[in-house]
Amino acid sequence: MTNNSPLLDSSGEHLDLLLATSEIGIWELDVATDTALRNLRHDRIFGYDSLLPHWSAEIFLGHVVEEDRERISELLTASLNDRKSWSFETRIRRADGVDRWISAKGMPKISERGEIVKLIGHVIDITETKQNEDRLRLLTKELNHRVSNTFTIMNSMIRQTSKKADTVEQFATTLGERLAALSRSNKVLIAKEAERSSLCEILKMQMDVFADWQTRISVAGITSVWFSGTASEALAMIFHELLTNAVKYGALSVAAGRVSVSITNVGRECQIRWAEIDGPSVAAERSTGIGSTILQNSLRDEGTVKLDFAPQGLICDIVIKDSFQRETLDKPTPAAARTREQGPGDVSFSGQRILVIEDNPIIGLDIADILETRGATVSGPFTSVAQALEAMREIPDAALLDVNLGHETTDAIALQLSELSVPFLILSGQERSDLGGAYKGASIISKPFREKDLVNELYRIV
Repeated sequence: MTNNSPLLDSSGEHLDLLLATSEIGIWELDVATDTALRNLRHDRIFGYDSLLPHWSAEIFLGHVVEEDRERISELLTASLNDRKSWSFETRIRRADGVDRWISAKGMPKISERGEIVKLIGHVIDITETKQNEDRLRLLTKELNHRVSNTFTIMNSMIRQTSKKADTVEQFATTLGERLAALSRSNKVLIAKEAERSSLCEILKMQMDVFADWQTRISVAGITSVWFSGTASEALAMIFHELLTNAVKYGALSVAAGRVSVSITNVGRECQIRWAEIDGPSVAAERSTGIGSTILQNSLRDEGTVKLDFAPQGLICDIVIKDSFQRETLDKPTPAAARTREQGPGDVSFSGQRILVIEDNPIIGLDIADILETRGATVSGPFTSVAQALEAMREIPDAALLDVNLGHETTDAIALQLSELSVPFLILSGQERSDLGGAYKGASIISKPFREKDLVNELYRIV
């Protein structure tokens, strides 16, 4: 049967294209001569710009890191003796001295006489995958650690707040602000890809959680520096660990102790020194725990962290390489915006009909209470799209809506509010980039929210 298909006739070209675009190294080892044929990608994986004149199993094993070499050699011997595949993952040291991870597999080719004459296989650089796995393991370990610590931190917050609160209302306000700060901290730590953050914001976010100790922490240097998402996430983890350890065991655990944070920008490098002063003496020998692991590994390729457990107090030197840009943060607030910024008790919504859509009854009733105490007529809170659309037959002056209501979203409500030119405020735990086009241009308040922020932002748009 004759095959006239031009596609099949050019299958060799398609295979070459596939190998070139998939970054796969191909090799074929002659067992008798211990010489191997390869494609260019194979040798480039091992750090060579062009094909070497000769390649062998011995040359390959020379690139395998010493601690894995014997294992990989034994797998090769077993493959030749038992006629089974040679499959493994290992770290290698390339010709340029860089360590990488590879995944390789070889299959024996048997002659008509039943002898193994060749091993034919492939090799792939899997360094990025391994780095992601390491990061996931580190984050998982940290999150497991954090879950148990979070309740401890909350208990401490409750005890500390109760000692200094004169009324139930004051206790509730202060505790709510501290729990919100803790929530923001955890949100950065578990975000899939944290957005760019400034050093000022990162420090403030972490220090807000430890409000009682802020007066004993001094910050010197330029904090108007923006970091990449990776560096921001890592720094949030680092400062959280430093603050937690200082409060539990370090300088902030005693009345006279204090912490100095100094920032120096040298070229495209940011240097941060955390120094604890007048705290308890530091033990000369210390065990390595999850905190130390996170401090020393969280920055990865973005920079370095060095710990000095000096007798007079911990010193932590943090260096972030070139993953930031200088920007001015403290831009003056426009006068018009400042005149709208009032204390929650000064804002009145008298005569305003405000639609509230929130599927959590506790949050919905809390919002309704906040608005009604300021004179608003609240429509709702509604927990479904159908209820809200029915209520909109009487057009409101403004609306607050959650994005997700169980298995449905409030897109249809947002679109109708826009058509009616009714201003609305979004209440959501999602990032703006995750919201649909129906919410374009609307103001957003992140959950958990402060009463002051909710009231002022609503007052701004009505």
